[in-house]
Amino acid sequence: MARYIIPSVTISAIYGVYKSYWPDTSDKKKILSVEDAVKLLNVNSNTSEALRYIQHTESKEFLKTLNPAAVALLARSGSELCTKIPIKSCVEQKLDVSEALSKFNLGDKWNSSIEWINRVACPEEDLSCSDEWLVRLPSQIERLRRMLQLLFLTTEKNFDVSAIDVDVIPFLFNVYAEFYQSNVDIAVLSMKILSNIVGADEKYAKSMLDSEWLPLISTMVMNGKSLMERLLSHKICQNALSSLQSINYRLPSDVYEMHLPGEEPEFDIVLIHGLRGSVAYTWRQKDSDENLLSSCWPKDWLPLDIKRPFRIIGLEYPSYIFHFTGTQQSLQSRSERFKEQLEIAGIGKRPVLFICHSMGGLLAKKLLIDSPNLLQNTIGVLFIATPHKGSPVANWGYSVFQPTEDVVMLSESNAMNKKLNEDFSAVSKKIPVIVSMVETMESNIIANAKSIVVPNKSAAFEQGAVYHIADVHLNLCKPTRDSASYGVIINFLQDCFRESDKRRKI
Repeated sequence: MARYIIPSVTISAIYGVYKSYWPDTSDKKKILSVEDAVKLLNVNSNTSEALRYIQHTESKEFLKTLNPAAVALLARSGSELCTKIPIKSCVEQKLDVSEALSKFNLGDKWNSSIEWINRVACPEEDLSCSDEWLVRLPSQIERLRRMLQLLFLTTEKNFDVSAIDVDVIPFLFNVYAEFYQSNVDIAVLSMKILSNIVGADEKYAKSMLDSEWLPLISTMVMNGKSLMERLLSHKICQNALSSLQSINYRLPSDVYEMHLPGEEPEFDIVLIHGLRGSVAYTWRQKDSDENLLSSCWPKDWLPLDIKRPFRIIGLEYPSYIFHFTGTQQSLQSRSERFKEQLEIAGIGKRPVLFICHSMGGLLAKKLLIDSPNLLQNTIGVLFIATPHKGSPVANWGYSVFQPTEDVVMLSESNAMNKKLNEDFSAVSKKIPVIVSMVETMESNIIANAKSIVVPNKSAAFEQGAVYHIADVHLNLCKPTRDSASYGVIINFLQDCFRESDKRRKI
C-alpha cells in the first residue's frame, strides 16, 4: 500500500473538499396538526419536525398531554416550553447534608463513611481518645464533596434502586443551587450523579422531569456556562430517555455524547483525549478573558461541514504526570472499563471512526485489540501525535521525577508500548483508513526547555497517510476552522464515509 507524507503547506489544495455536501433524502410525512406532533413526540418519532411544529403553536394546552419521554425530548432540545410545564419545587431553606445522606441505605461502607464525616475530632489532651480520632475535622464542604464522590461511584454500576429514595433528586438540585457559583466542582459532581441515577430507573427520571431540574437542564443544554454543563445536561436527558425506554442505549459515567443528529446516525465517531486532557478541554479552542466558552470543533463545526448523519462520542478518563495525587489506572483497566461502557452506549452497532490525541491513540489501539467486534466495525482511525514508539519527553520526565504509569508507558524503551504496537500492527490491516498527524514545532516543556513531544519516527504509524502539521503538540487537536489540521480531519472523515459506502454495496 502506498504511503503519503504530506506537509501542511500542500493541504490547502485539498481542503476545499470539506465543502462537499450530501443531499437530504428524507421523505418524512408532513405534520398537519399539534395532535400529530404530540403523538410523534410521545413515541420518539420524527422528533425534529414535531419539535419545530409545536414551538410555533400559540396555545400551550398540549403540554399537559406530553408523556415523560416527550418532556425529556423537549429538555434535550433546549426548548423554552419546559418553563411552561408545571413542576414541583426542590428548594429548601437550609441544606442539611447529614439528614439527606442518611436516607440512602447503601451498605456498611456508606454508613461508616457517614459516621466518619460527622465525627467530632478529639482534643489532644483527651487521653481516652484513640489515634484514629486525633485528626483535623474536615470542613462541611469537604465532607459533602467526599460523600458525593462516594455516591457517584456507587451509582456508576447497577445498584439497588430501593436503597436510594427519590428524594435524592431534590437533594442534588439543592446541592447544585448552593454551589454552582462558589464551588463549580461540587455543582458539576451533583450533575454527574444525577445523570447516573436517572438512567438507573424510570422513577428517578420521572421525578427529575417533574422538578426544578427540568427548566434548568433545558436551559443549560444550549446555554450552559461551560461545555461540561452542556454535555452533562444532554447526558441527563438521554439517560432519562433510556430508563423511560424511549432509546435503546445509555451514556455511562465516562461517556459523553457531543453530537446527535436529528435522524438515525450512519456512523459513530469516538474521540479519545491524551495525557491530562478531558472531553471538555482537549477538543475546543483555548479560553481567554474575552471568550470564556470557546468553540468545540466536533460539536460546533463538524455537523455543519459534513452533511451526513453521525453521532460523536467523547471518552473521559483521569490521567496524571507525577505520583502526587489521583487514582492510577493502567491501560488494561481503562480498556476493560471503556469496552463495557462503549457497548452500553451502543458503540459497535454501526460503523465506527476513532479520532485520538497523543496517549488516547494508545488506548484506542488497546480497545481494538481487546474488542474483535469493535475492530470489525471500525472503518478508520486518526492518530493525532500518538507516541506509537514513545516520547523523548517522557524519558526526560522519568529521569527527573517519580512518574505515573501513564508516563512510564510513554517512554521510548517501554516494553508494554512496544508489545502494544506489535499487536496492533498485526490487526491494523482490517481497518481501511488509518491517518497520522505529526507535529513539527517544539513545545514549551519546563522553564526555557523546548522539544518536539512526539517526533515523526514515533507519531507516523506504519500504515496509511502521514501529514506533517506546523504546530505544537497540544494545538494539533485544537484547530481553527481554516487550519491544515482541520482540513486533515475533514478529509479523513470523508475517506471513511466512502469506505463505509463501499462495504454496504458488497
